[in-house]
Amino acid sequence: MIKIKYLFYGILLCGISIVFYLSWLPNPDIGDKPFFPEWLAKWTNSNINLRTAVPFVFLGLIGDFTYSNSSVPVWKRRAFLLIGLTIIVLLAELGQLIIPLRHFDPGDIMWGITGAVTGISAAITLNKIFGSTTR
Repeated sequence: MIKIKYLFYGILLCGISIVFYLSWLPNPDIGDKPFFPEWLAKWTNSNINLRTAVPFVFLGLIGDFTYSNSSVPVWKRRAFLLIGLTIIVLLAELGQLIIPLRHFDPGDIMWGITGAVTGISAAITLNKIFGSTTR
């Protein structure tokens, strides 16, 4: 039986891979990708900066749950998670410097961090509501 922790690690790795893939597409218009429904493509193309926050909400939420049984103090875990997600959004943006139709956007970095903080905050709220004994 697979431990739930490894499932969360897999989800985190997939999420991070998706962030890099979408950030480093040659064209920022994702409407031509067959795996995106038309309504989602329209939304993402009209919300250029906000769309950066969405995956980081999920990465912050899943990341917080992934390390919930760690012996590291909660505040340190969450600080390391936020730093790690900040590094990921920075790397995604820095990679765009070498892609001709893409550009480095500090707004995307701020939205990515905002999404990560929102996800971590949601995990804190869910933990308080459902009263986990592991924290």
